[in-house]
Amino acid sequence: MALAGCNSNAPQNTAQTPTRSTLNGADVASMKSHLQVALLTPGDINDQGWNQLAYEGLKAVEQKVGAKISHQVTKSASDQQPALRDLGDSGYDLVLCHGFEFGERVKAIAPKYPNTKFVVVAGNVTQEPNVATIIPKLEDATYLLGMTAGGMTKSNVAGLVGGGKFPVVTSTFEAFEAGAKSVNPKMKVLTNYVGNFEDQSTAKEMSKAMLAQKADFLFHNADQAGKGMFVAAQQAKGVWVFGSNRDQNGVAPEACLASAVINMPQAFVEVAQDVQNGKWKAEFRELNLANGDILLTWNPKLKARVPAALMQKIEAAASQIKSGKLKIKRNV
Repeated sequence: MALAGCNSNAPQNTAQTPTRSTLNGADVASMKSHLQVALLTPGDINDQGWNQLAYEGLKAVEQKVGAKISHQVTKSASDQQPALRDLGDSGYDLVLCHGFEFGERVKAIAPKYPNTKFVVVAGNVTQEPNVATIIPKLEDATYLLGMTAGGMTKSNVAGLVGGGKFPVVTSTFEAFEAGAKSVNPKMKVLTNYVGNFEDQSTAKEMSKAMLAQKADFLFHNADQAGKGMFVAAQQAKGVWVFGSNRDQNGVAPEACLASAVINMPQAFVEVAQDVQNGKWKAEFRELNLANGDILLTWNPKLKARVPAALMQKIEAAASQIKSGKLKIKRNV
C-alpha cells in the first residue's frame, strides 16, 4: 500500500533507529540470537512505498534485534501458500506477511506450524494462537492531508488514485475526503482505481484525467502504480501531491507537500523483540497517530507554503486525534 522518479535500483537501507527503543550498543550485543525472521511482500521492494517500507522494517529487525533475515516477493496467491509452507518447514520463528492479501493463506497454514509466529499487516485475520495482525491506521494522517488540500485548493477539486478498491484503500480515501470537507464543504473529491498495484501507466493516465477536471491536489494509495501519479504531477503546473505509507516527499520534491507515513520499522522491531523475549501475543496491534506509529511528514522545502492559519487547524486536529476527542473512521 513510494520513489525518486522511476528509479529501479534496489533500495538502500534507510531504516531509522526506532524512536521508542531504549537499546544501546551493549543491549543489542546481549540480545544477539539465532532468531529467524522472514518477510513476504506482494510487490517489488523498489516501489519506494509500501513494499520498500516493509523491507526497511526487516533490515531494522536485523540491525536492532540481531535476527537472521530473508525476503521473498510473492505477487500471486499461487506463490504465497508455497512460500509460507517453506518458511514453516524451515523453522522460521517469525514470518511477516506484508498485506491483507496474505490473510486467508496464513489462516490455512498457521495451525500446521505452531512454533512459527505469523503477522499479517493491514489484514483482519481471525486470531489463531500463533497469528497476529498489525493494523496501520493511516486514516489518522490522511484526514490531515485532506485538511491541507481543502484549505489550500484553488479549484475545490482533489483526485485520489487507488491500486484496488479494497477496504484498506477506500478507508484512507474516505478519511481524506472527510478532512478536506471539514475545512472546505465545497470540496469535490475524484476517485479512481487502477485495478492492481503495479500499473504505473494507467495510474498516470488516471491522474492526468483528474488534472483535466481541475484537480490541483493528488493523493495515491497504489504502491508501485503510485509512481504514475507523481510523473503526471511533475509534468503539470500548479499541482500538489501527497505521499503514501512511506515518506515520499523526495519523489517529487517540488510538488510533494507531505506524506502520510507508517513507522513500520518500529512496529517490526517491537514484534521481533516480543518473539525473542517470550512476550508474543496473538493480538490485533493498531498503529496510530497517538502512539507515534503513524506520522504526517511535511516536506521541509515546502512546509512554509501552508498558510499559518490552516497549519494551526491541522495541528489542532492532530492533537484532538491523539487525545481521542476527534475519532477518524476506519472501515476495515
